[in-house]
Amino acid sequence: MSPSIRRRLLVALLSATFGAWTVTAVSSYLDIRYQIDQLFDAQLAQSARVLLALNSVNLEQKPAANGKPEKSPDLPGSGERLFGHPDENKVAFQVWIQPDKLALRSPNAPDFPLSDREYGFKDKDVFGHRWRVFSLPDDRSSMVVQVGERNDLRKALTHNIALRTLLPIIIALPLLAAVIWFGVGRAMAPLVKLAKQVENRAPSHLQPVESYGVPAEAKPLVDSLNRLFQRLERAFDSERRFTADAAHELRTPLAGLKAQAQVALRSSSEINRQKALRLLEQGVDRATHLVQQLLTLARLDPDHELTETHSVDLANMVHHAQRDLELVAQEKHIELTIGETFSYSVQGHADALAILLRNLVDNAVRYTPEGGKVEISLVRDNASVLLRVADSGPGIPAEEREKVFKRFYRALGTEAPGSGLGLSIVQRIAELHRATLVLGVSVYNGLQVDVSFPIQPSSI
Repeated sequence: MSPSIRRRLLVALLSATFGAWTVTAVSSYLDIRYQIDQLFDAQLAQSARVLLALNSVNLEQKPAANGKPEKSPDLPGSGERLFGHPDENKVAFQVWIQPDKLALRSPNAPDFPLSDREYGFKDKDVFGHRWRVFSLPDDRSSMVVQVGERNDLRKALTHNIALRTLLPIIIALPLLAAVIWFGVGRAMAPLVKLAKQVENRAPSHLQPVESYGVPAEAKPLVDSLNRLFQRLERAFDSERRFTADAAHELRTPLAGLKAQAQVALRSSSEINRQKALRLLEQGVDRATHLVQQLLTLARLDPDHELTETHSVDLANMVHHAQRDLELVAQEKHIELTIGETFSYSVQGHADALAILLRNLVDNAVRYTPEGGKVEISLVRDNASVLLRVADSGPGIPAEEREKVFKRFYRALGTEAPGSGLGLSIVQRIAELHRATLVLGVSVYNGLQVDVSFPIQPSSI
């Protein structure tokens, strides 16, 4: 299953939001509880100081008649009186004027001390409940004030206050999740639209994809797609032209082959039959050569890139080409020689470079009259190395030198057999190796073709 960017974004954002919310809520809850506990403790301490201040003035110790402490007085209205607040019974205080003399207490306070007489806060169990008690002794007398509060009250109040404080965050979480869901959907809408636009295209529809409204992050993808469509458009155009040109060029030799075959079949003369068969053989050779050139050109076009390049020694390639085509040159009594050479290597495709040089030498041999000369050489020229093929043939007029690189183009008046593809193949291979082609006049007053390779110091 293909990973979904939308799903990934939603999972990441919602998980991060929920995690951050949980951490924030828990830390806020704990902090609120701590702050409220501190506030309650401060209230207990303040209440104790108020009671101490009041009782140190108004209450006096009374001796017991029998030497025992009197029963401690309660607040007015204690006992049967109802409490003024539901939680009032969870707050209590005591005023001790002697270790065993309880001078004053709240209705719900016990007759025994809530806690030790020592100053400070203590947690004590009273009547089965946990109390938070603050004891405040008077430094000038033996009076001790104790104020207590049940922990369940503190916890309930703390919990309620904390939850009320966190309630907006709790309500905001699903709203935030909905906003994230909607926002991610809106953000992904241009990509969904782009995907549908590409998916619904016909194979022949290679116009650029509309980039208006596409997010900046997807813009490189759209630009790459448009460049790909442009390359495909050029490739298809080139393929259509190639197919049309190839069909046109093959039609003539095939028609000739058929005509010669019909002549051989119908001829009653052995001499005429043999002549027709020889012409048929020559036609097959020309057609074979044309098909080979077409296949080579098709393999190199339109956007073929070199792969698995190696170091190719041009000097060795020159010697191999001279040996391979020497017999062809001898049939026309053409002198095929090697001129100046030196060891030089380029990074490239050995087979493609061999096709390049073979086509150049083959063209030179084809167009050079009998008894002529063809020379292959390797020349160093400033910042480049020239692979040169020079002949003593008719050459190419300056005004036609650009045209000869077109497919199937042949100069007027050319009698040598050929398909007009040789120089097109040579130019394409040169482009793949970042080399340039220059046509000129040779020292033999024929054609000179220079393939210029940029100098690579490490290769010399």
